[in-house]
Amino acid sequence: MLTGSYRKRLDADLIRWVGEGLLPAESAASIRQSLAREGGFKLPALLGMFGGLLIASSVVAFVAANWEEMPRLLKLGMILVSLAAALGIAARLQARGSTLGADAASTCGTLIFGAGIALIGQMYHLPADWPAGASLVAIGALLVALLLRSNGALVIAFVAMAAWSSGRWEESRGALHLPFFLLYLPALWLALGRTNRFVHHAAVLALALWLALLPGDWLYGRFDYGLLAYALGLAAVYVVLGALALDRGGPALLTCCLPWGLLALMAVLSVELFRILDASESRAGSAVWLNYLAYGLAVPALAALLALARERRFALPLAIALLTALIVPLVFWSGRVVGLPGKAVVAGLILVAAIGFVVAGVSGGVRRIMLAGSALFGLAILILLGQTIGTLLDQSVFFLVAGGLLLALAGGARKLFARLSPPVEAR
Repeated sequence: MLTGSYRKRLDADLIRWVGEGLLPAESAASIRQSLAREGGFKLPALLGMFGGLLIASSVVAFVAANWEEMPRLLKLGMILVSLAAALGIAARLQARGSTLGADAASTCGTLIFGAGIALIGQMYHLPADWPAGASLVAIGALLVALLLRSNGALVIAFVAMAAWSSGRWEESRGALHLPFFLLYLPALWLALGRTNRFVHHAAVLALALWLALLPGDWLYGRFDYGLLAYALGLAAVYVVLGALALDRGGPALLTCCLPWGLLALMAVLSVELFRILDASESRAGSAVWLNYLAYGLAVPALAALLALARERRFALPLAIALLTALIVPLVFWSGRVVGLPGKAVVAGLILVAAIGFVVAGVSGGVRRIMLAGSALFGLAILILLGQTIGTLLDQSVFFLVAGGLLLALAGGARKLFARLSPPVEAR
């Protein structure tokens, strides 16, 4: 997906490359023309989409105002006619080449289908089973996404199937819901062929929600701190998938794993640092099979990152950062977190992970990794200033040692990067 920031950066690079003689002016002009054809601003289609949504909103408001006075058959007929009209308009626009307008119409039709299921259940007093209704919406949205290539319908499908799975999870008090994949896998296959970033993020988040529900009834039952290690392992896998996709030009969908994995890592590590400084909360938690599963996926993923990444100076600091983050729960399980050394080790590991993310982001030119590392470093400093490691003198010594190590690291960074950088061949 060609974002505005990428276009501006590329245009600035083209001007610089032409000025330095690295690129002919004719080639730069061809690149600009190609970008304009691929992602030009389609004002008529955009205005048509908004106009169609406003008209649909007016119809919905009119029907809602007179809903109680309408007979059942009229209500059912209006739902069917509205659905057929929206999908018919979408098919017609698709045939004319107006993809944005067709997507808006098909998305509107999918929403009408979902609302129609709820209204029919209300009219005929069907048993209240909203997860089943969500599964029907997901199936209908999948069909629309397949037949009309609608990105909006595909996003609705992911949201509906996530609601279906979470509803069944809540009803069964944490039971495993494997039927989720009967709908998710076909939707994922469709999403891999799309370029829309909303579709990609919806696919990644739907799977993340299912994985979050896998440990059982942790929301309403007893929460165990061992779940933090499970979340940390899965977050590391997400980061590796996104980083490898960026580095090797993999599927665009996998790149959406990166920001969500980074957010999860930041959240979990901040919680781990906060609770290790609190004597009442610094307990290890249970090491259940899910922890071993998550780490069993994360460690090979780190090895794959080091083996498969093209840019070593990007992959190495990222792998070090993820590895140090994965060590944090092991310190809790060692039983040494109550004393001052355990607290210093956990704080040091989190700061090393944050710096590793910053180095990886700067070296690889991946801004989101650099920002995540900077944010984690800032959060860690704020937490450490709010809850000290031992006495204030101990806190001062910790910051002094950490600062000295950073200065030493900065002094050796140039030699390290010089060794990792490939030699420049003279032409």
